[in-house]
Amino acid sequence: MEQERIWLLLGRKVSGEATMAELRELEELLVQYPELRYQASILGSLPVPVATVAWKEKTELALEKHLLRLGNDLTMTAPSDELTAAQDGRRRGRAGVLVALSALVVMLGAYCVFLLNSKQALKVPAEMAEIQTRNGSRSRATLPDGTEVWLNGGSRITYQRDMNNQQKREVFLSGEAYFKVAKDADNPFVVRTDRMAVNVLGTAFNVKAYPNEERSETSLISGAVEVVPADDQTQRVKLQPNQKFIIRHTQDGNAKPTLGYSMEQVKMNGQDDLINETAWCDNVLVFDNENFAAVALKMERWFGVKIYLTDKKLKTYRFTGTFKNESLPQILEALKVTSTFRCEIKGNEVFINQ
Repeated sequence: MEQERIWLLLGRKVSGEATMAELRELEELLVQYPELRYQASILGSLPVPVATVAWKEKTELALEKHLLRLGNDLTMTAPSDELTAAQDGRRRGRAGVLVALSALVVMLGAYCVFLLNSKQALKVPAEMAEIQTRNGSRSRATLPDGTEVWLNGGSRITYQRDMNNQQKREVFLSGEAYFKVAKDADNPFVVRTDRMAVNVLGTAFNVKAYPNEERSETSLISGAVEVVPADDQTQRVKLQPNQKFIIRHTQDGNAKPTLGYSMEQVKMNGQDDLINETAWCDNVLVFDNENFAAVALKMERWFGVKIYLTDKKLKTYRFTGTFKNESLPQILEALKVTSTFRCEIKGNEVFINQ
């Protein structure tokens, strides 16, 4: 049942109808079935076919023949007033039928791709591997191709164990990771998240893409990468060293979510030649003019706690600071220097109020 739910949610994502809650549910389900991530990535990047003039004409002709047969049946079985009503309803419903046919073409195409990849998976099983870090921890690992990966708290990557035998070395990321990619010009390296794909050959870069944050980032430290937003496959942004590509996710009520893009320079911290975007790899926690809500989320992942801001006004406070080896109580005391608030720590829960 859960796998059927995955394909249902994926269909809504492909059609652009999925809500934020459904996208998060899809990501959580894929954690339980990492072997489906490859097929999901294929369908997730499937372009929606554009209805050409010839296609529309063929669709109209088929529809006319169907409606003509339907009209003949109605003529033989229905009184004249009922026939007139049926004809009026038929005309009003024509546009709806065409839309339904268009949707059917899209879903059939997606289903065919799914079946094709399912058959391939049966022939050559792709064993998936996963590396995950919980809140309050950070880890470092080496992938089968020699690529080094640092994972921040609350992050996860999945990949094929035989990635060296694949045409593309693909990694699926949820959270934040820093990569030093092993060079292999014949097998490009791709990092995929819900909102973008990062294409590289050999380079060092940081990707931040937590599902519950409205902002995703790719920061290039050395080499070159190309970022492709998930909602616009035609837009390809090439980064130069020390550049950062930002995707901001906005949701207007029940409307379809939209993505906004911007470019910035990575920021030097001024302490030990640190770069703000990658300081976490050196166990340094950095706040760069961030509001209290963002700071609290960072501290949750850093220390493995749950922080409650009990007053909405607190979320608007902004902080800048660099912390190395300080404990949570020490950081909270430091933040009090520039803002007035009270805090209470109870086990793994922190309550902050005015």
